[in-house]
Amino acid sequence: MEKSEITSLDLRFLVKELRTLLLNGFVRKIYQYEYTLEKKKTNQFMFEIFVPGKGAHWLYFDKRKMFITTYKKPSPMTPPNFCLFLRKHMNNSKIIEIRQHEFDRIIEIRTSKNIMIVELFSDGNVILCDDQYNIIMPLYVQRWKDRAVKPKIQYKYPPAKINPFAVNFDYFREFLSKFDKKIIAVLASGFGLGPDYAREVCTISNIPEDTISERLGINLSIAIFNNIRNIDNFSVSPTIYEGFVSPFPLQSMSESSIKKQTALFSESLDEFFSEQQIQVVEKEEVKVVEEHKEKIEKIIEHQEKSLEKWEDKKVEKRTKADIIYSHYGTVESVIEALNKAKTSGLSWNEIKSRASSEDTPEAGAIKEIKEHEGTVVLQLGEEEVEIDFTKSVEENAADYYEGSKQAKRKIEGVQVAMEETTQKLEEVPEITELAKPVKVVKKRQKWFEKFRWFNSSDDFMIVGGKDATSNEVLVRKHTEPNDMVFHSDIHGSPFVVIKSSGETEITDYARKEAAEFCAAYSKAWTTGLATVDVYGVKPDQVSKQPPTGEYLPKGSFMIYGQREWFRDVELKVSIGVKISREEETVEVISGPVMALRKHAKYFVTIKPGDTSGADLAREIKNKILIKATPEDKIVIEKLPIDEFQRFIPGGKGEVIEYGV
Repeated sequence: MEKSEITSLDLRFLVKELRTLLLNGFVRKIYQYEYTLEKKKTNQFMFEIFVPGKGAHWLYFDKRKMFITTYKKPSPMTPPNFCLFLRKHMNNSKIIEIRQHEFDRIIEIRTSKNIMIVELFSDGNVILCDDQYNIIMPLYVQRWKDRAVKPKIQYKYPPAKINPFAVNFDYFREFLSKFDKKIIAVLASGFGLGPDYAREVCTISNIPEDTISERLGINLSIAIFNNIRNIDNFSVSPTIYEGFVSPFPLQSMSESSIKKQTALFSESLDEFFSEQQIQVVEKEEVKVVEEHKEKIEKIIEHQEKSLEKWEDKKVEKRTKADIIYSHYGTVESVIEALNKAKTSGLSWNEIKSRASSEDTPEAGAIKEIKEHEGTVVLQLGEEEVEIDFTKSVEENAADYYEGSKQAKRKIEGVQVAMEETTQKLEEVPEITELAKPVKVVKKRQKWFEKFRWFNSSDDFMIVGGKDATSNEVLVRKHTEPNDMVFHSDIHGSPFVVIKSSGETEITDYARKEAAEFCAAYSKAWTTGLATVDVYGVKPDQVSKQPPTGEYLPKGSFMIYGQREWFRDVELKVSIGVKISREEETVEVISGPVMALRKHAKYFVTIKPGDTSGADLAREIKNKILIKATPEDKIVIEKLPIDEFQRFIPGGKGEVIEYGV
């Protein structure tokens, strides 16, 4: 298990080093960082301490560890209140003494102004006291049955633990004889050495670690006692092992597990824990960033739906207003007939009965009379239009025109809100680095980057939907008369569009590649089919208007007219890496084989299969790395597996060996 905190013995060596490095130094800067790690809030502190004639050092500490670090974190945008409090009371103060309390994980830093106590156990704490140990303010208010940590009371140490460097031999021997436990356990917990240093004491004492403590003879007890005392005289040679760090080499550890030795213990602690901490914090911060990004993307999705709704309403209202005028005579006659019938004293039931029985164009247009709402629903051509029979024809049309204008104003408002939300999304950092705080801002996204897309082998832009929503948006908003639209002959297919300005005729190569792309990302992939038929049509053959009495779900369209068929299209797709030395970019792309052959430096081709997305993505990346030059390997290795996995249709598949 990897070491995650420093022990009392570590502190014993560290304090000696800190005295050498920091005594007579002045506190110049104080930073506090609040993080949520593994759903628990934690605090980290950085003190810049300037020592005349020696320069500045950064002292890092959190609830588990303390050391001098070379990793400078960015200062928080808004310092926490406790940080401001420490700055007020400690800035420019001179460090007079640094000491460890007994053999506990408590460090006291006495300055010319006050005493700061750092507790490195339990939830940790930082307690600022005056020079008489009266608590001015703690980071956390804490209460136990034997002591409390809160302002305006005397600081009280936790119950004393045994200090193996201070007790006499008689006490030491008597303590060992109390336990029917393994000696390693008694040394680890009873004397606070921890399991690793307890094992080291057993090793250098030549005593099996499973020896029962109460059965130790006098000679073995003396050996253990003396070897613990001798640790204080060990030569400091800080050593980083695989998963462990120590102020001196350990006989209980193999030399082959040594990763590095340093001149200072702080240097080893810094390298060991900072690397560990960066990975943990980065993982947590990436999670926070992704959650924040997901929330913004959901807002954008909601805004896009709202925009579509108001655009539909704008068109619907204007269309109905135009229809009212195009059927002016019918609407006027119905309004007059209803008002005349009501004035004559007929009941609404009689009026409805007469309307349903009369064989006139006006009566035939009436679909429903809503007398309580003062409206009548008329069938005018192919549209049903609700008319207020208390108003004139012009007033009814004006109401619909006003409804269209109101929808237009709503659209403008939603568009402004979407621009603001999109800006927020662009400002979300891709990754937050702890050691090198470089803010990576997402570039402004082009419209087609919201979809699946690729450039054909002859450089036509080809764009495909990802789901029902993006299918709807692609066809309704981004398809133009000169484009060509593709769809697989299977339920659950993306719409794929070849973009064309009309200046150049869409080539057979582009058609074939668009069909392959459409087939690969259809449901045919997950059902395990080897081939599927795909057809292509012109945009004016794609309609949202269903046959009478039918309903089209979101993302679906009616196709009218003759289709160009691409029969038995093989299901396969290539995933590769595009590297631009000029632009200093590297990205993962996907598309048909011929397109990737032109635009990707390395690629792998896959087909439907049962290998999971994560495993397949690793296989793709590894095969590309095998082919890559040493220079390219450096940048490709940095690409996360997710970048490859997101292009795998249906989340699984298998590599076509000859497609590499």
